[in-house]
Formats: sequence, structure tokens, C-alpha cells
Amino acid sequence: MGFSALLQTALEPYTILRFLHFAGAVIAVGAVTVTDSMLLLLHFKERFAPVFAKLSSVLSLVVWFGLFLLSTTGIYLISQYPENVHGWFFQTKIVLVSIVVLNGIVLNEKVNPRFKQLSDGWTEDSVKVTRFERFAGVFALISIIGWWTILAFIFVNGQV
Repeated sequence: MGFSALLQTALEPYTILRFLHFAGAVIAVGAVTVTDSMLLLLHFKERFAPVFAKLSSVLSLVVWFGLFLLSTTGIYLISQYPENVHGWFFQTKIVLVSIVVLNGIVLNEKVNPRFKQLSDGWTEDSVKVTRFERFAGVFALISIIGWWTILAFIFVNGQV
């Protein structure tokens, strides 16, 4: 394949959309991994709670941007290339994505606001902090495991 053929393939709408779809996944997974890892690390690094609370707000926006990019490109790819949506792979991927998105809504609407409230007075001895860590830890683990499972699933199957 010559350079001009490679360039022509790279500039095809389908290739560009798949790249943007993949970029959305990378953006979202990267921000999710950092945000959720911070929630899990709080148990060991309590002095960073105020910094983590501020960072989680910014990273939450990055996650939602990645999801927006994934959603818009995904909807377009489905509408233009409906042959890609048949079969167990796509259906399983959509179920996993739905779980991760619903979990992300809980993290965004319940965990992050509570984290901001607790962050200034963060101490491991506090009953409120202990309960929060358990609550946040479960949803953070679901998020990290869910996102990385989807990426591994896509990689193993060789599709985006």
C-alpha cells in the first residue's frame, strides 16, 4: 500500500469517525482511571483530600466530554453502518457501557458532592469519612473495572 492509498484511507469519514470514537474512549478512560484511583487512594493519603476534591471536579468534566465524543460518534457510526450492531459483541459492549454510564451518574451526582463536603475535614477516624470511603470505593471499583473491561473486550475482539 502506497502513501497516497494510506492517506486516502486515513481521510475517509469512517476512519476519522472510528478514530474520534476511540479518542473519546481514551479520554474518558484516562480521566476515569485518575479520578477513581484518587478516591481509592484517599484511604492511604488523607492529607490530599482537598486537592483530590478539586481535581475530581475538573476530571469529571473530562469524563463527560469523552462520553459525549463516544456517544455522538457512536450514534453516527450506528446510523451510517448498521451492519456493525448485530451480534453478541455489540450487544455485550452496550450493556457494559450502560452499566458504566449509570455508575458514572451515581459518582457524579452522589459521590463527588459528598466528597467536596467532607474533603476539608477529612480524617480517617471520622465515621462519616469511613462510610463515604466504603460507598465511594464500591462505585470507583465498578467504574475502573467496567471501563477497562470494555477496552480489553474491544482489544481482544479487534473492534472499536
